[in-house]
Amino acid sequence: MLRTLAVFVLGNIVTLFMFTQGLERRPGDIRHVLERPALYARSLLVVLLLVPLVAIALVHVFRLPTVVASAVLLMAVCPGAPLQVNQARSLGASCATSLNLLLLLSLCALVTVPLWVQGVDRLLGVEFRAAPSLVFRLLLVKLVPPLVVGIAVGHYFPSVARTLARWCGWLFNVLLIAVSVGVLFIVGPKLIHTAWLAVVALVMLVTISAVLGHWAGAPRLEDRKAVVLAAAFAHPVLSMTIITQSYPNYRALEVAGVVGAYVVIRILALTPYKLWVKRHGESERSKRVPPGGVPA
Repeated sequence: MLRTLAVFVLGNIVTLFMFTQGLERRPGDIRHVLERPALYARSLLVVLLLVPLVAIALVHVFRLPTVVASAVLLMAVCPGAPLQVNQARSLGASCATSLNLLLLLSLCALVTVPLWVQGVDRLLGVEFRAAPSLVFRLLLVKLVPPLVVGIAVGHYFPSVARTLARWCGWLFNVLLIAVSVGVLFIVGPKLIHTAWLAVVALVMLVTISAVLGHWAGAPRLEDRKAVVLAAAFAHPVLSMTIITQSYPNYRALEVAGVVGAYVVIRILALTPYKLWVKRHGESERSKRVPPGGVPA
C-alpha cells in the first residue's frame, strides 16, 4: 500500500507542480524565447550536446565500471528536470527563463534522448531502450497540458488562480517534503556505498556544466543561474524509467536508490556555485548603493 502510494505521488507531483507554475505565469512569458533566441540557442547547445560530451569524456578518463558509467551518462542525456524551476526561485534565477528552458528541453528530448541512448548502448555495450513515445509520455504529457490549463485559469479567472496557486503550492511543498524524506531513506545506504570515482566524476561533471551554463546565460546573472540549473540537473524519473523498462528484472526501488543517490550528489556539487553567485550578487548590490545610502 505504502509503495503504491509512493509511486502515485512520484508520478503526479510533477503534474501538480506544472499546474501551479501555470497559475503564476502569463502567456507573455513564452514570448521571452522569441525575444532572446541567442540565449536559448546557447543554452540548448550546452545542455543537449556539450554536457553529454563532457560526461562521456569523464567516463573514459575515470574508467568507470559499466553500471556506474551507464547511470552517469544516462542522467547526462536526460534533460528537462522540473526541479530546476523549483530551484530557480530559491536561487534568485529568472523563473521565466527556467520554465521556458524546461519546455524547450522537453520538446527537444523527444529527438535527442533516443539518439543519445543509442550512442550510450554502442559505447558501453548495454541495451537501454528509449522510444520517443516513452519520452513523450514522461515529459510533454506531464508538463505541457497542466501548464497550459494553469495559464488559462490565470488568464480568465485571476482571482481564482491566486487562491488555487496558494493551495496548490502548499500541497506541492508537503508532497515534496514527504517524497524527499522517502527518497533519502532509500538513498542513504546507496550514498555510503557509492564508488568514490563516481562521486569525483559527478562533481566534475556538475562543475563543468555550471561553467558552461554560466557562459551560455550571459549577460544577465538571473539568466546565467537559470541555465546553470538546467545544465546541472537531470530528469531522474526519465532515467529511472529507461533503466527499469530496458531491464525488467531490476527492482524499481533499487534503481530509484542509485539514481536518487546521484541526484543528491549533483545537488551537493552545485553548492559552491550557489554560494559564489550569492556573494557575487551581494557585492554587485553593494556597488550600486552609495556610501551611507540605502538600497533603492
